[in-house]
Amino acid sequence: MKPGDWVQVRAYKSDGTCYRWWTATVETEKPDELVIVTPPGHWIGGVDGGITSENALRVFYWSGKWYSLLEAYTPSGELAELYVNISSPVEIDGLVMRFTDLELDVSRRPPDAAELVDEDEFQEAAIEYGYSEEFQRTCYEVAREALDLANRWVARGIPASGANEGSA
Repeated sequence: MKPGDWVQVRAYKSDGTCYRWWTATVETEKPDELVIVTPPGHWIGGVDGGITSENALRVFYWSGKWYSLLEAYTPSGELAELYVNISSPVEIDGLVMRFTDLELDVSRRPPDAAELVDEDEFQEAAIEYGYSEEFQRTCYEVAREALDLANRWVARGIPASGANEGSA
């Protein structure tokens, strides 16, 4: 994978069901970090038919980390939100990226502080997929780390390739 490559991103539920997918462009690739971008108006497919994103997105994935960080920018370039998705570490196979969404998330809408969101969805998933108490505690520990990350994160600005490209 190298900058400029188009990649397929696939998000799975804990039962192995792919529920969301989209195409993105690799912005940067380092040994422990991969950054992908999408322009405003890109399609995000889903089992419910999917949606068109209004925002340009830049998403950071780190090797071995149980989260990814998303910067969402309005078409005019304003930072709309920082979003940290608690998930399995991303797996990469060629130009396909895959992760399991654990439903627990962190959201920060500047200038407000980050907050933990979707705890209800996480609790439903814990019951549905049989998450152990230990696994749930670990997810909350990861979420606390993600809250700190979101509160100190300095956004890079609207992605150049995400600002002017058509739908990916």
